[in-house]
Amino acid sequence: ALGRYFCDDCPSGFVVFVKEAAPKDRLKVKITKLNKTYAKGEIVEIIEPSKHRIKPFCPLFRACGGCCYQYLEYDYLLEQKNNMLKEAFLKSDFQPEFLEPIKSPELMGYRHKIQYRVSQTKNSKRLLIGYYKEKSHDITNIKYCPIQPAQADEMAQFVRDNWSFGAYREKNHKGLLKSFAARFSNDLKSALLTFVLNVSSADYSKIEPDLTTFFETMGKNFPFIKSISVNFNPDKTNKILSDDFKNVWGEDFIYETLEDENCKRVYKISPASFFQVNPKCAVEIFNEVKKNIGENSSILDAYGGVGAIGIWLCDKAGKIYLVEESKSAIDDAKVNFKLNNCKNYEVFLGDAKEKFKKFLKDRKKFGALIIDPPRKGSSAEALEALSKLSDKIIYVSCNPQTLVRDVKYLQTLGFRAKTTRAFDMFPYSYHIESVTVIERE
Repeated sequence: ALGRYFCDDCPSGFVVFVKEAAPKDRLKVKITKLNKTYAKGEIVEIIEPSKHRIKPFCPLFRACGGCCYQYLEYDYLLEQKNNMLKEAFLKSDFQPEFLEPIKSPELMGYRHKIQYRVSQTKNSKRLLIGYYKEKSHDITNIKYCPIQPAQADEMAQFVRDNWSFGAYREKNHKGLLKSFAARFSNDLKSALLTFVLNVSSADYSKIEPDLTTFFETMGKNFPFIKSISVNFNPDKTNKILSDDFKNVWGEDFIYETLEDENCKRVYKISPASFFQVNPKCAVEIFNEVKKNIGENSSILDAYGGVGAIGIWLCDKAGKIYLVEESKSAIDDAKVNFKLNNCKNYEVFLGDAKEKFKKFLKDRKKFGALIIDPPRKGSSAEALEALSKLSDKIIYVSCNPQTLVRDVKYLQTLGFRAKTTRAFDMFPYSYHIESVTVIERE
């Protein structure tokens, strides 16, 4: 891990974790927390910097809490992130072959989905739009973010200058605007906006006329905005979005296009639907999955969403079976299969575990399973059912820890991780995506 140092004068195995430290730095460190097996510290002085240390490119690097590894050369950082994946697998009894990690095709402007938090200063009533500072709920007011499209900065400033309806204050749970989210298409010609409001849908009618004027004005000021929705979230929760949406301007979706020299796919994306943050890196991940499925084989896309991966595979697979618990995502997936002239598919709405059990009852078998679960990973119950449906699992993960936990459980069911490859979906952050091929022994 980055910022982990072994202490020569300490007991065996004792390590010191130091924020913003780089491997091969020589540092003077102040210990801030001391335990039996480890300590935490902060840099007092960089005596001799690592040759891989660079100047962070963003002026808000320390204030934002987002891209925490900007101080390292990119290629070296990717190597270290790949090491994090390898270290996670040390907890497993079986080590897969680690393939060469894949860089993000873009390092700046790669983030096509933003979810700004919004608040308001108590006295001046100034609107703050940005991200939480590290380990706090204090908002860094971000007017420029180099990893996002410039249009995001422009839209956020328009909201600061023109929103006059109040913003949320977490301490007293009052104020209207809680968050401001946007999704940009790969070519930046379309954007989908969502305003998260601290009000129920039943009470929205009282403020709707004034807000409608604002939304219309904003839509007309930015030609690339194709959709504006509101999300009603009056609960005291850290969850940004509720399940209650209302389209207030334009369409309630945008189209996204992913392509390379061999494949082109179009996807309909709605405000509630998940789609990859870094579309160009998503293509790299989808191609990794594609090369690991058999020609004309039947594929179960187990957490299929809007069909992003499954549709990418439809020219190679014999048939795609997509399971998803979100009705909004399933509705988009049906449209997306048709948009791409895919005829070899079936979609299933409902709890994944229950659908897997139904496949078992029907004695269904698949050439390969694709699982792309959320950060919490998959449940043991779901994995046990999946293990009986195919001899091959392709696991797309955004969390090395839950990936390894799930691989360890699959090992007890007779499977082994054969290969894994890291993909840098989120450059300069600590996040790392991976694709792991798991087969029955």
